[in-house]
Amino acid sequence: DENGILLGVNQHNNSLVIVDIFNSRVYKNANMVLLGTSGAGKTFTLQLIALRMRRKGTQVFIIAPLKGHEFLRACNNIGGEFISISPASKQCINVCEIRKQDLSANQLIDGVVSENSILAKKIQQLHIFFSLLIPDMSHEERQLLDDAMICTYGVKGITHDNASLEQPKNPGCYKEMPILGDLYEILAASPETKRLANILNRLVNGSARSFNQQTNVALDNKYIVLDISELTGDLLTVGMFVALDFVWDKAKENRTAEKAIFVDECWQLIGASSNRLAAEFVLEIFKIIRGYGGSLVCATQDLNDFFALDDGKYGKGIINNSKTKILLNLEEEEAQRVQGVLHLSEAELMEITHFERGSALISTNNNNIAVEIKCSQMEKELITTDRRELAELAQRAAPKQHPC
Repeated sequence: DENGILLGVNQHNNSLVIVDIFNSRVYKNANMVLLGTSGAGKTFTLQLIALRMRRKGTQVFIIAPLKGHEFLRACNNIGGEFISISPASKQCINVCEIRKQDLSANQLIDGVVSENSILAKKIQQLHIFFSLLIPDMSHEERQLLDDAMICTYGVKGITHDNASLEQPKNPGCYKEMPILGDLYEILAASPETKRLANILNRLVNGSARSFNQQTNVALDNKYIVLDISELTGDLLTVGMFVALDFVWDKAKENRTAEKAIFVDECWQLIGASSNRLAAEFVLEIFKIIRGYGGSLVCATQDLNDFFALDDGKYGKGIINNSKTKILLNLEEEEAQRVQGVLHLSEAELMEITHFERGSALISTNNNNIAVEIKCSQMEKELITTDRRELAELAQRAAPKQHPC
């Protein structure tokens, strides 16, 4: 492509492979999927693509649910923003916050848009959050939770009238938002919702009470990593949703600007450990992010989990809504799972199972190209996870010992 990012060299003719996924004249969408077994170089390739997008001026968000420390070095070196969401962290994203969006660019295109209830949309998102936190919630409890959420925002003077969001003395600025502790008090006050309050208590007064604060991070930087890798068990999926919901609000602001959301280990949100509401949320973003000038790039190493929920409906949906697929080394069983979905030949199937680290098959616009991923020495030092290369970096950075 004419104005894209360099991925590497075509293994068959040594020509450069340059891809511009945001060129809507060539690609139906800018979404991308990276599939690879553990150790195939998936996180390395994902970061390489993210860094090169950033150099082009694209807004980059990375959600890292595992081994978030692998993203820290590159983020710090290019002046990015590293946000750690964990029980021990002082940084917090208030899941109850209705964030004011800068829609000025969109209004220039569309004119004044009549907006439906912003509160109703927020509560719909919160239902996904609580379905992840409390998977066995009954229909009755879901309705009672809905009533409690409306009441919680009502205490702050926020109703379905969008004008109620703004401060009377400071138009254009939103009122202080409720936090999970405000909702907890309302749930705890009723015997019918006491069970929900007891489960929520962990995030309000318990070991994960760092979730019970106002948002104290910003999304103004052009390269943002949200590290949720210190969250474990059910909290990991919950934290992953909170991070994705946060950046999705930002991504919808300006449809004329390129932006890319990278989700590493996407199977956490659409696999067996998740649920249909969360998986539908991710799939919906894949379907509509193109309309906001954006790209969703997901990487996964656990293909069994990726295709686990609803007989693989969401994994297949994500692949079908991603025009560009990058296949790194896969085990034979995993390669056979994607063969039918991507219409791979037997020769390509054999190639994928024998790839060395750094080799990939790029499938896009009905073309399958074997590529050797290339990086500069500087890029390699920023994103390598190889133990020996890290030891060399540490040795170089260590202060020199002068003999007495």
